[in-house]
Amino acid sequence: MEQRYTIHEITSFTRVCTCKIQVVDKIRPKISRDERVHFQTTIVQDENEDQICIITYGPEVPHYENLFKHFHTYLISAAKVREPSHFAIPMHTFEWVVDTFSIVEEVTENSEEESMLPLPTRLNMVSFVDIEKQIPGDEFDLVAVVANCGTMKYQGSENRRFQEAILIDDKKKPFHFTIWGELADNDGAELLQQLHRYPVIVAKRIAVSNFKQETDCLRPGKSSTSAVIAEGSKRKLESISTSEADRSPSTEDENPRKKPNVQSTTPLQK
Repeated sequence: MEQRYTIHEITSFTRVCTCKIQVVDKIRPKISRDERVHFQTTIVQDENEDQICIITYGPEVPHYENLFKHFHTYLISAAKVREPSHFAIPMHTFEWVVDTFSIVEEVTENSEEESMLPLPTRLNMVSFVDIEKQIPGDEFDLVAVVANCGTMKYQGSENRRFQEAILIDDKKKPFHFTIWGELADNDGAELLQQLHRYPVIVAKRIAVSNFKQETDCLRPGKSSTSAVIAEGSKRKLESISTSEADRSPSTEDENPRKKPNVQSTTPLQK
């Protein structure tokens, strides 16, 4: 029988191991810029709510796209462990590649041998006031109300797509949000349709980087905080209902420098 490990216990030297995980996010399948590689990124976490990326490639993408469901629990064995690409902002020292040789078994409610993992409770919350203090590469989450959202715009000769929105926190402090690429096509369009309801959203895994070198950055505004969110494998905007936003917080912030001013919520099952 294979030994059971947590995410942090698994390294590139670990052999013959099994980890119980829960799917917390799935990024839409993508094709590399040279159109040679078809891949998908799935974010999972273990019983300690430590998270890692799972990458699938080629013909395995549709298989695991159907298999992996939000907030379902799985036992994963024989995943390949490697260091993340230097192009991405890593959430962990390693990432996993799941292929035809990997073993993925879903844990169901009726299972007598394994119990399902509870829904996530941890959000790495940062208040609007503290956003400009974040160090490039640090990731954080926001809970906010969408006060206004513009239509799709285009920039430069490459016609890069973007969409602008105004968010406010529970202190009514404004935050200028710019969404790029595929996020604007999908999540931005959905926000625009729901604008009349002033939807509450969870913006997950936002990362700050240098404005001159990256399109994913934070830049100060004259009257409000301003940020640019680029298309990336770890960006996520998730709409939640008003009733969800009113729930009591169940957040654990591991970083003592980041004290949340916005109450967090447990994500809805999709």
